[in-house]
Amino acid sequence: MKSSEPLSGEIPAVNKEPEVIDLKGLREAKGLSLRDILSVTRITVTNLEAIEAGHYDLLPAPVYARTFIKTYAGILGTASKPILQQYENYLKSRDEIQEGQQEEHEELSRKEKKAHNVRFLLWIVAAIMLCGLIVSILLIYVKDVADLSSVPQLGSPKSASSTVPAPTPNPALAPTNAPNVPPAAPAGPAPSAVNQPWQTPEHQGVGGQQQEPPLNLKIAAVEKTWLRISADGKEPEQIMLTKGDRIERMAGEAFIVDIGNKGGILVTFQNKPLPALGKRGEVIHLKFP
Repeated sequence: MKSSEPLSGEIPAVNKEPEVIDLKGLREAKGLSLRDILSVTRITVTNLEAIEAGHYDLLPAPVYARTFIKTYAGILGTASKPILQQYENYLKSRDEIQEGQQEEHEELSRKEKKAHNVRFLLWIVAAIMLCGLIVSILLIYVKDVADLSSVPQLGSPKSASSTVPAPTPNPALAPTNAPNVPPAAPAGPAPSAVNQPWQTPEHQGVGGQQQEPPLNLKIAAVEKTWLRISADGKEPEQIMLTKGDRIERMAGEAFIVDIGNKGGILVTFQNKPLPALGKRGEVIHLKFP
């Protein structure tokens, strides 16, 4: 049991969090202002404030940010390793969030592609059914026309003269058969007038149809926020907003929005302000409408 005691004593040292260094307190204790540091290091006041406050998202690219942290810590005479460790933890957390958002976006893209393929298949089936219906109507129409053309024209003079033989000249029967009138046609309208073939109604194309008004999305930042916006399934754009920034986007069908800090923006859709999306620092995925 004694041999295990040193191991148990080392565990806290392994899991120990990086030491938090009060850079601002060290600077003020030395009687230095941010502009004094600027004059020596040429690091902007904005970057110095971000390092002191731990707002690493405001710093430039990591290759520059690491150099700024080391230089600032050296000016104050303190170790830069704990600060760099905090910065690396921030980068790791940010990368994990972005990877999760990327995977979520890819999953949505796969679902949208599958839905598009289903809609396309349904459209093909509907087109085949419509073509079959049109062919059936045409066949019925041709059959009816053929039936009408085969009906004999009983009321025409040609038909009467061809079926009734001419009377034989006979003086004795001349007074009774003098008129030589062919048999009268049956009463009523001629078959050609009654049984005219119908005409298939013409389908007028839908012309001049008004398009629905485009969708309108407005976003105003109340603090620094990362956004990714895709309109109508197009390639998404990534935007970094700071406090006071405003953007407006238009679409014809839908928006897909990923927000890295849902408590840092105000959203207005179709000129209607939406309620607060949530707490600061939380990630959210939205689709409009």
